[in-house]
Amino acid sequence: MPRFSIVTPVYNPPARALKACIKSVRKQNFADWEWCIVNDHSTQPHVKRILNRLAARDSRVRVMHRVTNGGIVAASQDGLDMATGEFVALLDHDDVIAKRALKRIDEELRTDDTIDYLYTDEDKIDAKGRHYDVFRKPQFDPARLRGQNYCCHFSVFRNSLLDEIGGFRAGFDGSQDYDLILRATERARKVAHIPAILYHWRVVPGSAAGDVHAKPYAYDAGKKAVEGHFERSKVTAKIEKLNPGSYQHRFSSTSNSYRPHVSIVIPTRGDTSRIWGAATCMIENAVANILAKTTYPSYDIVVVRDVNQDGSMIHPFRIANSERVRFVDFFGSFNIATKWNSGVLASTGEVVVVLDDDTQVIDGDWLEQMVGQFEFPETGVVGPKLLLTDGRICSAGFSTSPRIRHIGHGESGTKPGHMGLLTVARSATGVSGACMAFRRSVFDKVGGFSDRYQYNFADLDFCLKVSLEGLQTVWTPESKMFHFGSRTIGEKVAATDQKRFEHRWGRYIGSDPYTGRTA
Repeated sequence: MPRFSIVTPVYNPPARALKACIKSVRKQNFADWEWCIVNDHSTQPHVKRILNRLAARDSRVRVMHRVTNGGIVAASQDGLDMATGEFVALLDHDDVIAKRALKRIDEELRTDDTIDYLYTDEDKIDAKGRHYDVFRKPQFDPARLRGQNYCCHFSVFRNSLLDEIGGFRAGFDGSQDYDLILRATERARKVAHIPAILYHWRVVPGSAAGDVHAKPYAYDAGKKAVEGHFERSKVTAKIEKLNPGSYQHRFSSTSNSYRPHVSIVIPTRGDTSRIWGAATCMIENAVANILAKTTYPSYDIVVVRDVNQDGSMIHPFRIANSERVRFVDFFGSFNIATKWNSGVLASTGEVVVVLDDDTQVIDGDWLEQMVGQFEFPETGVVGPKLLLTDGRICSAGFSTSPRIRHIGHGESGTKPGHMGLLTVARSATGVSGACMAFRRSVFDKVGGFSDRYQYNFADLDFCLKVSLEGLQTVWTPESKMFHFGSRTIGEKVAATDQKRFEHRWGRYIGSDPYTGRTA
């Protein structure tokens, strides 16, 4: 049994591209492989000639010539049926793999016998052999995979897992790999990522690499693949196509079975500031917008207000009477973590949202979109897309590479970002405490927010503690919120807080498992 079976369906590739693909496989510095090639009744005579010559020269190469054209799914499954290797690697007929690809993958697989699926970084290569569009991928991220086949190339599966899930499925032409990866990762014991560019996706006329609109049927099939994943996960959401190759999923409180009570905790001093040119009491504005717009049926608001020792408010404000709103008095000097903790401990929600008073709801279903993410058991924390007043991004989550920063800050709120980073729900190292949702049970498990931070980093510290429990922090663009800035305490980072965070989490700064160097 060979270590790897490379599976390649072939249909009318340019001769030059096919020869380059062949050369890249035969130049591998790892020899324990077989190549299962299926010629899907190509009409160009050079294809059969090149493949027959290859098989005659190399006994590791087996070629099947189909007598009819069956399409990409049928041809891929024929190749899979031919495979006898322990692992199956998928290679397109006009693409190229790095000389060290199989050896590097073999080395990774030998580190852990439970790895059932593995993917690598990739780039594109043009007709002149120039490399561009480097995609340095995140570590395995099921949240992002639900909206984008970011794994794509180079994908390697344990053959026994493919037998278990039934291989390729008819009806997914153009997105057959996406459907296969979704089903494989649902069952895989472990998924691994190799942060090295081992696959080069060739741009040829009519390919999806060169023109995302070239195969519209592929994106319909991708939508179907994502819908199937949600059905198997027993999660209800409406799947819609975004830009080609990306998909959004929207939750609804009327159709989802998971509708926990939510407590929204808002610390405030009652300050007034100018919002869009008008003097505004921020807490009054925040609460009024929540009450007016929120469509989620079961929630309450806990306002943590600063008071003097005699019980009078430091900055008086007025909130209209509502059975949804109650108050917690906070005495003493400002400490954001302590204020959050006070509000959470006084709350009754199964899910808690901590929210700055200098925020404003944009869409009525903002809570549905955050709460829905908790239907996936690996989710521990959820944050929304925070926007500045002019529509640019305030925060799309935290990254710790190359330094601690807000992803996308200052970028257009309508741009997809590098490789769709700002388009789809995905995991992040952390999300801003300006708006952050979590299960109350997770809060209790990690001991709440650390009050060693007075102004900054208690939110990121909390997310990192949650990650140590094996749970993910998810950022979703489907929930949006205006954040008018840290008007109460200013935007300057407290040096003592930064020093404390770096002392505790310094090993995480400089790299990020979800953004690498490209965000």
